[in-house]
Amino acid sequence: MTDDSIYLLKDSGNLEKVFNRTYDSEDLLQELIEKYPELLAGEQINPDEPVRWLLIKREAGIPDGDNLSDRWSVDHLLLDQNGVPTFVETKRSSDTRIRREVVGQMLDYAANSQKYWPVNRIRDFASLQYSFSDGADTAILKLIGRDGEQDTSDIVESFWTKVEDNLRNGKIRLFFVADQLPGELKRIIEFLNEQMNNVEVLGVELPQFVGSDFRALVPRLIGQTEIIRQTKQKARSSSRKTNPEEFLLKIPEYLRPFLIELISEAERQGMQISWGIQGFGLRLETNNGHLISLFYGWPGNSEGENPHIQGYVGSIEDEDLRNEIKQKFLSVEGTILAGKYTLDLDLVNNDIENAKKLVEVLWSIIKDPRLKGLKINS
Repeated sequence: MTDDSIYLLKDSGNLEKVFNRTYDSEDLLQELIEKYPELLAGEQINPDEPVRWLLIKREAGIPDGDNLSDRWSVDHLLLDQNGVPTFVETKRSSDTRIRREVVGQMLDYAANSQKYWPVNRIRDFASLQYSFSDGADTAILKLIGRDGEQDTSDIVESFWTKVEDNLRNGKIRLFFVADQLPGELKRIIEFLNEQMNNVEVLGVELPQFVGSDFRALVPRLIGQTEIIRQTKQKARSSSRKTNPEEFLLKIPEYLRPFLIELISEAERQGMQISWGIQGFGLRLETNNGHLISLFYGWPGNSEGENPHIQGYVGSIEDEDLRNEIKQKFLSVEGTILAGKYTLDLDLVNNDIENAKKLVEVLWSIIKDPRLKGLKINS
């Protein structure tokens, strides 16, 4: 790379040859992404709707199990204007780990963040990054082009709902960044990006050309052919939200009355129902206008996953209250801990009466005044 160069034609008419120079440290490359996330070539990813970035945290810790400390930290966590979590791993070309080891690291980040990161942890990261929730809200509104509008709380909550849905459905983006990516890593990036529908896998080469009083940075996107781009866009456009009718058609007939009653009662109880790509979520609005997710319903799939319902406590910031509610969900026979914050009940392998008891627990929980009065710092 050091014999690579670009030419600059100055206003004086002189032509200056500017040589590529390697980065003195990996930290310098990471600082560039932190300060200027636009270097991730959003306009090359989608020329029709250039991707815009919001830095959420540098060195974002990720655990590998329930109630465990962080095992890894991804170099940068970002969100785009569509609420897609984006993981960035940065290496210099001289680092031997940039070949195959970094791919395994990135897949570890993706798999474990989906399972052990509640969306509120990302909101906490954003609050710290932008000096509490107001600063984060302002940054989000600017990202999505809604700054300057009145009564923006619903807009911000809707954005975070997108983030939560994307994370739970595995709609994320993985970025490998270096001054130069080795050929074998480029081939892996292209293969993964072509084969994975929900996950976008990309690389960016970011060489620096150093002149007498400036540096030129020239991002080069790796792994995005026009065919892949169109395929990803088609997959994203087809990933529309489901609706009650489609959801119930995927459910065994004998379970439909129970789920119809669950949805109807949730409306009567004043909960907000949000439909995702596959299933639904039930959210409770607190006294200060924030929404907390408490329950989910999933239809199962052709790969052997049965229809199931889930209590969810990841939106509850108060640790004592969170653990208390978790134990209430777990007190119902057949309910198991499926993640740090998720309590799962398989609707096929358990008596429907157990499912009704789990729902009754939910109705008792939402009447708890401590829940309605929560102040959520995100």
